[in-house]
Amino acid sequence: MARISYEVSVGSLVASSQPQKGTSLLRSLTCGLTMDGAGGWCSLDLVCTGAPPRPGEAAQVSLDAGSGRATVFTGEVLSTRVTPESARVQGVDGLTRLARLEVSEAYEQMSAGSIVRELVRKANLGVGTIEDGPRLPSYLLHQGPSALHYLRRLAEQCGFDLYTDGAGKVHFASPRRGGADHTFAYPKQVLKAELLQVQPSFDSMTVWGEGAASVQGTARGHWLVRDLASVSGKASLGASGAVQAGRLGKTPRTVRDGAVRSGGDAAARAQARMAAVGSRVLRGFVEVLGSPALKPGALVKIDEVPTNHPARALVAGKVLRVRGVRHSLGLRTGFITRMEF
Repeated sequence: MARISYEVSVGSLVASSQPQKGTSLLRSLTCGLTMDGAGGWCSLDLVCTGAPPRPGEAAQVSLDAGSGRATVFTGEVLSTRVTPESARVQGVDGLTRLARLEVSEAYEQMSAGSIVRELVRKANLGVGTIEDGPRLPSYLLHQGPSALHYLRRLAEQCGFDLYTDGAGKVHFASPRRGGADHTFAYPKQVLKAELLQVQPSFDSMTVWGEGAASVQGTARGHWLVRDLASVSGKASLGASGAVQAGRLGKTPRTVRDGAVRSGGDAAARAQARMAAVGSRVLRGFVEVLGSPALKPGALVKIDEVPTNHPARALVAGKVLRVRGVRHSLGLRTGFITRMEF
């Protein structure tokens, strides 16, 4: 059986599975990364002597289940609560900085990804995979809404996901497709599962922009037009989950986006948004034996599900896209990783 190891550093404190390296003891930890929320977080229960960690101090957690160490959280201390038995530390990662940051800026002829990179660097965060996405004729940021608000808005407009990894880097990317990055055997590695197959609340979308670029040229993109048909686009999800351009289904949704200035851009936005909807037809979670290499955006397969198991129809032969990961380590539970879809 593989030996589980860990290393936690919070300010000047170090807790390690190698006693000679540690200055404190770890009782338990839970770390999470997600595409749905304000970024990564961690909860640490430490036994330490002297002053406990202070808010703002750097924090990092690395775990190893026997196949190689991986950093599962990088951030800073949000709060520390001291009890007679231990110090309980709550940590958050860099997306919290973006939630505190206000920016007043006007961008012209820049891609969505370029705007994201600039905001990420303003917050002094690491840049991960940031795709360019569409080019925006103009995009205005004003004080009041946070930088994180604008990044989420850009992600929604592009059909992208916004999230952080274990190293604290920010990612802005479209849903990835392809073969599985990780495969888990049932029931050897799968401990618990709860899956929900849902029908999307809408099966198609029309995106309406504004401006006369499609009929008068880009130089007159700021002109208003009476008929917006030239600056609109449609897309729908087929029965197989594939995106179909230029078509509407039975339950369409209408989106008005002032950043869209041409019919081609509107069509591309509609397709990207529906691709994001199609990437999440299965929801729920699966808990497996500790797997620190898992991260949001990973593609996974669940194999060897018994023929008569009700989950077989949902996962057999399918590649699932992970939206959230939570690692838990404790004396009673051991090392467990929870994948959320």
